[in-house]
Amino acid sequence: MSKKIIFYLPELFADWEGAFLLPELREVKKDVVVVSETGNPVQSIGKLTVSVDASLDSVNLDDIEGLILIGSDSWPDPKLNKSVLVLAKQLYHKGILVAGICAATVAMAKIGLLEEKKHTSNDLEFLKKYVPSYHGEKNFQEKLAVRDGNLITAPGIAPIEFTLEVMNYYGIYSEAKRKQWFAMFKNGVKPPKEFWTSP
Repeated sequence: MSKKIIFYLPELFADWEGAFLLPELREVKKDVVVVSETGNPVQSIGKLTVSVDASLDSVNLDDIEGLILIGSDSWPDPKLNKSVLVLAKQLYHKGILVAGICAATVAMAKIGLLEEKKHTSNDLEFLKKYVPSYHGEKNFQEKLAVRDGNLITAPGIAPIEFTLEVMNYYGIYSEAKRKQWFAMFKNGVKPPKEFWTSP
């Protein structure tokens, strides 16, 4: 049985933050399972209702090779998304990828994932405001995406950079093709014809 990448959608998730990543994972036949906490459909900020594959509690820890946390204004609320944070902490300490974008980084800070590794977020003050216990300032990077070992973080304005770091982590496509992919989506640079057929 192949390992699974868990793609977690909280209620009122940000439509654009996983929109570049999910198709690329599917393109290379990664076993992606899109989940919500309950398994019920979730609604995006743009009011798009999305049916998910499964509930979070149906996921087996030992079957996971990565957890993707998409941003939402629900993340700072301590009453919400609690189960996935337990999973995130377990995976992180097992050396398995935990990747979060936008306000998902707040939740990652709350469970201590941003203390020892380089990371970014919407803003340093953003983290401090929502997570008074956060003391990872020395590792905060003013970048659009940061990968440090099995931790990837990005602000909400950087879904393309976030996707690139996840692709880098898994070695999706060749390095040359990843660069062409980035240039195409970030800067509107038309790729060469071989882009569409090369690995």
